[in-house]
Amino acid sequence: MKMFTRLSIVSVLIALAFLFNPDILRAQNYRGCAWPLGFSSEGSGNTLAPDTASQLWNMPFDNYDTMTIKGTYPNTRYFSFTAYDTDSSKFVNGTAGNLYDAEISPDSGSINPFVKPGAGDGTYTVVISRTGQTSGNTIKVSSDFAWVILRLYVPNADRSLSGQSLMGGVPLPAISVTKNGVTQELDPCSPPYKLGDVIVFLQTVFPSGIDLKGNEGTPSSDRLWFAPPANPPLVLMPNPDNKYIGMFPGDKYQPGRIIVIRGKAPSFPGTFDGSPIWIPSRGFRSVDVRFWSLCNYDLALPVPAVGCVSDLTANLEDSYYTVVISDDLIRPDWLRSNIDWLPWGSEQYPKTIFVRNMLPAASFPHSVQKAIARGCTFNFDFPTLPERDPVDAAGQCAQQWMGDYYPVAAWCDKSTFIAGGVRACLDEKDRNWKRR
Repeated sequence: MKMFTRLSIVSVLIALAFLFNPDILRAQNYRGCAWPLGFSSEGSGNTLAPDTASQLWNMPFDNYDTMTIKGTYPNTRYFSFTAYDTDSSKFVNGTAGNLYDAEISPDSGSINPFVKPGAGDGTYTVVISRTGQTSGNTIKVSSDFAWVILRLYVPNADRSLSGQSLMGGVPLPAISVTKNGVTQELDPCSPPYKLGDVIVFLQTVFPSGIDLKGNEGTPSSDRLWFAPPANPPLVLMPNPDNKYIGMFPGDKYQPGRIIVIRGKAPSFPGTFDGSPIWIPSRGFRSVDVRFWSLCNYDLALPVPAVGCVSDLTANLEDSYYTVVISDDLIRPDWLRSNIDWLPWGSEQYPKTIFVRNMLPAASFPHSVQKAIARGCTFNFDFPTLPERDPVDAAGQCAQQWMGDYYPVAAWCDKSTFIAGGVRACLDEKDRNWKRR
């Protein structure tokens, strides 16, 4: 009975503490639980241009002093925490800070497997702070309200049948929040990403009245150019560890035709089979980038993914990939098995095709990052679509620096491709083709 009384008194004191500190459980905290929003290429979370090889979790940082995140290093190709500051209307206006796996120091007595070899179960602690100094595993935010995103890419093959394969074999990190000296550990949201929460989120990042302005028009030639935006649209909460080159194929699908894309694939780590990030995947001698992918998106809010080809799934031939995009409902039988296929998707929406390069090695001279450093960029002031001429000019510049790693793309008659293959579609549009 005495134990029950003591627990009751403690419960009352905790309740009173939160009663006098209402900010700690404001309505904007999405039910007052941890990780309420998840984003992927499936279900209601297919928003903000996700990659099919990634899983994202979003947590509001709502007027707290600090948020403490404690977790176990996942068995994945990559993971990170990024905080995004917002303005008075909670519209994202900047990246407050970012920590990716190898930058996250382990807890005392633990090992970071992204830095040195070691078995799993290493733990870490990351702090999101409004009042403290940025040091160690701390990200400082400036706005009253911020978003914190946990990103995971390419979980390892789950041979243990743990049931946590998409999370890299570990649970979501635990979260505790502190306001005015009062700390509360938040329970995981159950269920996560409820439709109501997703709707509230979308109304926040895409305020009423916002819509895409302009259109892609019709390309002046069959040749299509990929080019890097100088600054990816903040509303899409871009990953600071990725750089992108985008292509705009036109506002309408061209009947009887397909899009053919070909390029040399940068090498990547073989983490899916359990190797560390510094060991290249089978068939490669080095690691050029941590991850790469090519994705097709509906260019309409909230920018959902139609499909992606990633380093893990691409069919490579002599280190080159070929991707065909068509309006077929399923993969057409006239495609050879070594060619990757992506659907165009609904013809009601224009598209944009984006290629990601993540964390290139300093020794790799042909990354998207190198093209950006050379000034091969165009302005993408979302929600206004860019003019085609600046994109084409930036694309020609980017190809000079990326070389064979640049994705050469063109519209092509389906009959031409079936009769003559990739060379019939790209031979005249890629002067380097004959050297391959």
